Amino acid sequence: MRNVSRLLVLALVAMLALAGTANAWNPDLNGDGVVDNPVLVDPWASGDAHFEAAQAGGCADFAYKVDEWDEEVGMDDTYTHAGNTIKVLNSDGKTFDWTSKWPVCVVIVKAGTGAYLYYYPGGAYSDTGLVAPDGKGISHVTFGFNEPDNGWCAETAWAVGERYVKRGSWAMYVEYDGEEKTVDVRADGGDGVGTIVGTATFSDPVDNYVTITINLDGAIFYYDLDDDLEDNNLKVQDYEGKPKARNPRVGLFDWKTMVDVHSTTGSIVVPVNNYYGVHMDLAVPCN
Repeated sequence: MRNVSRLLVLALVAMLALAGTANAWNPDLNGDGVVDNPVLVDPWASGDAHFEAAQAGGCADFAYKVDEWDEEVGMDDTYTHAGNTIKVLNSDGKTFDWTSKWPVCVVIVKAGTGAYLYYYPGGAYSDTGLVAPDGKGISHVTFGFNEPDNGWCAETAWAVGERYVKRGSWAMYVEYDGEEKTVDVRADGGDGVGTIVGTATFSDPVDNYVTITINLDGAIFYYDLDDDLEDNNLKVQDYEGKPKARNPRVGLFDWKTMVDVHSTTGSIVVPVNNYYGVHMDLAVPCN
């Protein structure tokens, strides 16, 4: 099992090696939860949110980038991503405050060729007065954050049917005969047993399409932790003939959707066919 709350590991030595100039790392000089002395990295390699969060030390499971900062009015707004809500407050072209529903471990404030990295080793839910290096106008800000420790652990799950292969993978596919049917959903089946956490219902065909509805009991829809760009947590592949005996490449499944995280029900519409592999990214209570 992979615990939903990962340890906050800051690879500062590697990060400082990238920096042309860096402040001594003592982020909260006053002990008030506000970072007084961010780390300066110059030059800073800009990229998408996940690239920048990884470059900052990899403390975050999730990242969000507020781009094209407005030099006059700032970027005051509420931003949502991967189940989190971040608010930018009291901003202008050079400074801002923020709050977050989930704990933030790093905020990257980019300006010119460099960036200030505000680290929060224990996770923080707000800070005030963040600025860019040398008081320059902010170009963008990236937040790295994690989900709070809520006792849930991530698991993969499949609609129960026949295995693609007899050994090495417990991935399964379901035979469909053109009529409504319901099968179990099994999570953590690597031991050959797993846990039944709900059902998958395949509807009667309507205009050559089938609706697959997942109802969970004792589990929730979660994130695809292997997919940094899209959290498609319900994936389906249809087959005309029985699938070949090989481990399926779930990331290449044709039909994908994002069910709201923490939901216990979700659905997807797919073309009518004879067999379906139905994969889910869920979370179950940690042992």
